[in-house]
Amino acid sequence: MKKLVFILFFFSFNFYAQTANYSDLKFKANFKEYISKSGRSIKVNDTIQIGLPSAGNNFVFITQGNVGVMPSLAKTKAIITNIKSIGTDKTGYKIYLLFKGYGLLPVYIDYENAIETGEL
Repeated sequence: MKKLVFILFFFSFNFYAQTANYSDLKFKANFKEYISKSGRSIKVNDTIQIGLPSAGNNFVFITQGNVGVMPSLAKTKAIITNIKSIGTDKTGYKIYLLFKGYGLLPVYIDYENAIETGEL
């Protein structure tokens, strides 16, 4: 019985929904695919091109540990490891693309804002 409870508990926290859509984000979850505002499809394991920082010496919408990443990440490529929606019912939800950064913390990209400012 304990094994069954553990297995159910484990799978409940590792649930991945299939596809998130910009116009229909209503809960926190991990996704395998995201359909952006412009209709572009982004999937886990896709490669993205990092652009230039929008705030002089730092990125604003590409962060690691809630701090904008340094400009040394500019003009590099990254492989998406996770797609996540973050937010609340009051503030709304945003999609973040994650990839392995320097150290232990992943890099979070606020996708829609990064596209608008040229950071992606």
